[in-house]
Amino acid sequence: MSCSHDAHDHDHDHGHSHDVPLDVSPLDSLYGQIDLPNVTALNAEGGGEEGQKVIKSWDMKDDETLWCESEVDDELIIKIPFTASVSLRSITLRAGPAGKVPSEMKLFRDNPSLDFSDASQSSPTQSFDVVDVREGVEYQVKAAKFNGLTSLTIYFPGNNSDGEEETTRIYYIGLRGTHQPLPNRPGVIIYESSARPADHKTEGINEGQTFRPGF
Repeated sequence: MSCSHDAHDHDHDHGHSHDVPLDVSPLDSLYGQIDLPNVTALNAEGGGEEGQKVIKSWDMKDDETLWCESEVDDELIIKIPFTASVSLRSITLRAGPAGKVPSEMKLFRDNPSLDFSDASQSSPTQSFDVVDVREGVEYQVKAAKFNGLTSLTIYFPGNNSDGEEETTRIYYIGLRGTHQPLPNRPGVIIYESSARPADHKTEGINEGQTFRPGF
């Protein structure tokens, strides 16, 4: 799904889409630079490791046998660490079915400790209104804001069902851009594996865009 539609300022973007053919895997895919074993999700049904299910290779972008779904309500956070210094150009999102598509997607750079309280009160690096379609949609980020990343945190504050659906479901997240080795990197970064109270939710408590069919 592809389109260009420039939006208003304040790093919050909108748009519309149309179909274009996708025949080959993008050479600028960042799939190989994602530290997959340390990708984690907050408020995910099944636990934090469920976030790893949405990080798929390009040839699996249409797969709907694996997904990450929110648990207590429709808020979801997915944290993506990298094994290199990444300059992000776009993010592709595939979600659904209808009603479980997120209403918004908020991106935070280099903030791996972000929890729901932080995400709801902090200004994101960039945010997008999510297109309500089942197929993958690619969202172009403001590249100058996403140079030299070591991690990307994605916050979905809710779904688009107006209260009819209780959860948000993500099938695929794909990233495109460039990368370079981290200087003097001593080894793989180990992220916190123990649970923190802010990582979990309690029942009843809530704590300019361009896009096209995505990679």
